[in-house]
Amino acid sequence: MNSLILTGGRIIDPVSGIDGSYDLTVVDGEIETLEPAGSVPVPGGGEVLDCARMWIVPGLIDPHVHLRDPGFPEKETIASGLHAAVAGGFTTVAAMANTSPVNDSAEITHYMLERAHEAHAARLVPISAVTRGLHGRELVDFDTMIQAGARMFSDDGLPIDDAELLLRGFDQASRTGFAISLHEEDRALTAGGAMNAGETAKCLGVAGIPVTAESSRVRRDLALAIGSQAPVHVAHVSTAESVELVRAAKKRGANITCEVTPHHFMLDDRAVLTWGPNARMAPPLRSPADVEAILEAMADGTIDMIATDHAPHDSRSKCLPELAPLFGRNPGTCLSAQAAAKLARAANGVVGLETAVGLALSLVQRRIISVVRMVEMMAANPARLLRLDAHGCLAVGAPADITVIDPALEWTVEPETFWSKSRNTPFTGMRLTGRPIVTIIGGQVVFDRREVVH
Repeated sequence: MNSLILTGGRIIDPVSGIDGSYDLTVVDGEIETLEPAGSVPVPGGGEVLDCARMWIVPGLIDPHVHLRDPGFPEKETIASGLHAAVAGGFTTVAAMANTSPVNDSAEITHYMLERAHEAHAARLVPISAVTRGLHGRELVDFDTMIQAGARMFSDDGLPIDDAELLLRGFDQASRTGFAISLHEEDRALTAGGAMNAGETAKCLGVAGIPVTAESSRVRRDLALAIGSQAPVHVAHVSTAESVELVRAAKKRGANITCEVTPHHFMLDDRAVLTWGPNARMAPPLRSPADVEAILEAMADGTIDMIATDHAPHDSRSKCLPELAPLFGRNPGTCLSAQAAAKLARAANGVVGLETAVGLALSLVQRRIISVVRMVEMMAANPARLLRLDAHGCLAVGAPADITVIDPALEWTVEPETFWSKSRNTPFTGMRLTGRPIVTIIGGQVVFDRREVVH
């Protein structure tokens, strides 16, 4: 019998409605007891983890990551990505399908699960493509992909332009109960754009991407979703109008959820002046007013969850050798036509697994959301979306996937220490307070920051 007891910590479990000082006992990979602190005898031979002044929360779940495997080992592998996940406090991550080959077959799903098993790190949940090859022309076989292990469907990275095809996808989602996650983008409006349309884009002399590139698609697809009652998830919302559309659809009873990324709730488009291509993503960073609308929606429950959209890229893909010298030291300089075009071609996305908790905690410290709400958005709600029964909570009998957070630990974002293979982040040098310390999966400590030199 393998046992582990976590003593003296503050247990925060929104699903069970528990928030207080408890001792938690794990036996053979499951939570066996949860009792008031000091009332549980220490089991003979078992491991004891002193969690005084720590928060003990359900294992965090990221519903949206890119692990680049198969196909792009210079950016990330399943092993490096899952190790980055546990370093960031995540016990489970959902890996998107835009790999090479695309995850649109049972063979690729099995490959991903096998590599994850070998990594001995975070659990991997494969996300199947909605359409074969991400081409937007033919639906995948939903039943085959579910049997292989897929827990959601998404062509993330690309929108599904064909409304009739998407409706047929919604029919499959309604029949099977597994959600479709949508990347909302009108490509006719984003073509050639480098960042959000606005004053910063004008300052830099680059083509902008209007907010309607996202919100027009959100409007169309939520109208389809309301009629179908299919489980539909809107990925990485970034605009005030998109938030309001989601809010209205929920009031009409649609089976809708949505997510926001840390970069979209922490930064606005002015960050491009400093970070250049490392602040380029899809959807782009938006205006300060959009950020305020997102924060309000996180607080009132319109936005259901936080997702990193972890998107590792090598420096060449980000065009950093050519563009990095143009930003940071002299922000606001108008770019040449050649540099503006190169910024528009730079790969979209930032790494996020190892900074997400610290960034989310900054909202707790600013009293924008409560810590209970943060845990709900990073554990309970992603578990429901992915239909991970018994995960996302600390109930007796549940799998012992647990994250221990030191809410007072001060640290600096240093990309050179990341477990991820990539370093593309706009948070370099930021001082944060609060960080995951221990990550436990199936009752086993898979990451302990107090013992790691990296």
